[in-house]
Amino acid sequence: MSKDIYLHNIRDWSKIDERESFWGKVDLLTPNTNFGIHRYSSALWTSGQVGVGRLFDREGMPIQDNGKDHVLVVTSSYDLNPWLMLESVLLDDEYEAYLAELEKDGRYLFRIFYDQPVIRLPHGFGADAETLFALSFASSCYALCKKGLKKSLIHYADNFTAKLRGKVDVSRNIKHNSAKGRSDRFFCRYIDFTEDNIENRIIKAALIKCKEIIRHRFQEDTSIRKKVLFCLNSLRHVKDTSVTNSDFNSAEVSGLYSYYKPVLQQARAILGFKFQSYSDAPVGTEERPVYTIPFVINMETLFEYYARTVLKRTFSEDCYRIEKYSRKLFLQRDVYAPESSEKGIHLMPFCIPDIIVLRNETPALVIDAKYKVSGRPDRADSHQLLAYVLLTGVDRCAFILPNTETKIREMETTGDQFLTLASQNIRYYEMLLGHDYDPNTLKSVLM
Repeated sequence: MSKDIYLHNIRDWSKIDERESFWGKVDLLTPNTNFGIHRYSSALWTSGQVGVGRLFDREGMPIQDNGKDHVLVVTSSYDLNPWLMLESVLLDDEYEAYLAELEKDGRYLFRIFYDQPVIRLPHGFGADAETLFALSFASSCYALCKKGLKKSLIHYADNFTAKLRGKVDVSRNIKHNSAKGRSDRFFCRYIDFTEDNIENRIIKAALIKCKEIIRHRFQEDTSIRKKVLFCLNSLRHVKDTSVTNSDFNSAEVSGLYSYYKPVLQQARAILGFKFQSYSDAPVGTEERPVYTIPFVINMETLFEYYARTVLKRTFSEDCYRIEKYSRKLFLQRDVYAPESSEKGIHLMPFCIPDIIVLRNETPALVIDAKYKVSGRPDRADSHQLLAYVLLTGVDRCAFILPNTETKIREMETTGDQFLTLASQNIRYYEMLLGHDYDPNTLKSVLM
């Protein structure tokens, strides 16, 4: 059972009040362990990560006082809903391309720490984390099924009618059949090489539980539900059984089947009801604690893809569309593949803009998504956006940034919603994207 905690509620991209002494113990050398907490200009700051998790010291141990762990609940400074954003990204037709790009770059959308003890939170923290856990397990199960299910040699004993299989168990056949005048039946012992083993039964039981969570959140034709159906079809020869803790101790997944280990670890947490919605308090009590597996969501990565899905829906008219994801723009003339570009020079061969809006198949607007505070100039971001303008030849460019409401920012010096840049009358916009948005507001950048 999880123990009592010290709970700290903070926002992402915000300055931390360091008056409490435990902040001095936080490991800053491995920021991904502690929500990306870092020191900047002599102050401690959070980064673009949200979630629930323990704080760890430089020895990799949970920071405690009086035997209680210090736990952070980090939420979005812009009141963006990460669950709805994740759902939108997961339903996007380019989701597989997003995953491939993340894996190549060593980035992630979210991480779930199944190897850590669950955290007991006070009443009222019932977030939608079970959806995240179900999606994570379904994706892991899909990858496992594509690699191949484990098969095992299993000894069986059964009473067959009018057929033999393996060897007849003489003593049991006499007891169950001959003594009862059932000469048409044979009690046999046999060995089968089958997928119906304890490891696959555990995975199927957890998948069925996740299926119910996913079924209530996603439509039937979505990619994640198709993945679940693929897995259930792969596991069709595996029996549906209840799973106990002793079953996990019996599972053997070393050597060739070591890729089962993380999936079984997730299954153990899921079958243990370790969700936000799970409670050990009796039904009907007012103060019911909730439990969660520690997790973190990378809002910087998520916002990039979410902004893209929003703009794909916004610019979906006949004359507009969004260029396919990860389109490479080569800097060298008449070069369309990395292997054809000049080698050994101090210049990268290509750039990949986040979002290019095409009008009649011609680039009209290039947009770079940044999960950052609007109004803080950044040299690298500015150079990046202007490079995209140069390569696409557009006359309009924009950053799309998070905000509590959706709008096109009005420029203070001109009173307009755009700033005219010195070169070739290029219009610069800042598109602020909140939880609720009006497509017509976003479309105004092309009016």
